Amino acid sequence: MFKKDHKLYEAKDYIKSGDFFDLYKDSKSGIVWTYLRSNHNHESYYLSDNYIPHKTKKGFFGLLYSLVQNIMFIYKLSNLKEHINKNKTVLDYGSGDGRFADYLNQQHIETICYDPLIKKHNQSNNLSLQSTGNQVDTLMMWHVLEHIPDVDSSIKRISKSIKNKGSLVIAVPNIDSFDSIYYKEYWAGLDVPRHLYHFNHVSLINFVERQGFVFNYKKPLFFDSFYISILSEKNRNNPFGVLMGLIIGSMSNLFALFSTNYSSSFYVFTKN
Repeated sequence: MFKKDHKLYEAKDYIKSGDFFDLYKDSKSGIVWTYLRSNHNHESYYLSDNYIPHKTKKGFFGLLYSLVQNIMFIYKLSNLKEHINKNKTVLDYGSGDGRFADYLNQQHIETICYDPLIKKHNQSNNLSLQSTGNQVDTLMMWHVLEHIPDVDSSIKRISKSIKNKGSLVIAVPNIDSFDSIYYKEYWAGLDVPRHLYHFNHVSLINFVERQGFVFNYKKPLFFDSFYISILSEKNRNNPFGVLMGLIIGSMSNLFALFSTNYSSSFYVFTKN
């Protein structure tokens, strides 16, 4: 699907293997992608206690993470009221620990939870949503799209689970953000090889619209710049990484006020 038109740099897997992976940019789509070797075992790179999205966080940073997470639950719902409400059926695809789905269900919003990695399901044991009767009004993918192998055919299959005129919500890191440009190959948003694709605003919108969706709007995920910058400083072995990460994260959000290139954003589409 993607061509090796331009090699950006070589990035390291800081979470599990320490292996290096080449990143290429496809000039036609603008999508940056991670090159995988023929003997690559993709799922094995998720089997680590250091893989944060699927482990329980402890201590002060665990409490802080939970606090920010709860704030973001409120923020997400307030910006998605038209697409996520008591009159809609919602599927959280790639739901991780399922906390956002739990939050929505507590708000009496029927939400199905599905994660193909950890096989944690809520109300549904598989994605047998292909029949018209089981289609959902809104499908959410919070930092999931960049993980999916064969993303072109996968998004076509996933879209069949959405009703006509239904909504698709996608959150991804932004490779054009200030923190990405600043950290380059150390940027934690690359997360190779778990992140297979790396988008900016234009490449993400163009890609999804080619699958039969219409772009509605996007909203920033403000806290991601701090989180990603602190992890990036850790990748650089900076002993003052938390402080520097907070500074770079703040700068990234400040510059994004003018460029709109936040560290990550979520995008809302309608199935055409």
